[in-house]
Amino acid sequence: MCMLVCSTNGVQTAQTENDFTLTSIDGEEITLSKLKGQVVLVDFWATWCPPCRNSIPAFSRLYAKYHDQGFTVLGISSEDRSALARYRDEHNIPYPILLGTKEVFRMYQVSAIPTMFIFDKNGVQKRKQVGYAPEVEQGLVTLIDSLLKQ
Repeated sequence: MCMLVCSTNGVQTAQTENDFTLTSIDGEEITLSKLKGQVVLVDFWATWCPPCRNSIPAFSRLYAKYHDQGFTVLGISSEDRSALARYRDEHNIPYPILLGTKEVFRMYQVSAIPTMFIFDKNGVQKRKQVGYAPEVEQGLVTLIDSLLKQ
């Protein structure tokens, strides 16, 4: 189920409560807690979801703008590795795409996609966003700018 936009700002959850290790479509294991010191956007998405597809160019722009400053994006999908790799290549997605598990979707209480989380440098959840619309990008720029300065 795809949704439009719903935001929860100021949610603060210790990252260790929702830590995961997932394998990327390139075979690399990525553990969320090992990204401490970076601002992290975690995006639960699917290739067949129109709002998810609409969010990817914005997340790619954010990644390009902020990656050298300590920001990263992790895309998480439960789809087939080859389909995800093909989609990544066709759309020039620069950030890691991880193979999601039911446990991780359940742990983050993802009931609709896209669902996005932002974690600060200490691994504290600062935002949960369900759905995507173009105006979301400016709010993310403001939040990421603020978190990178902390």
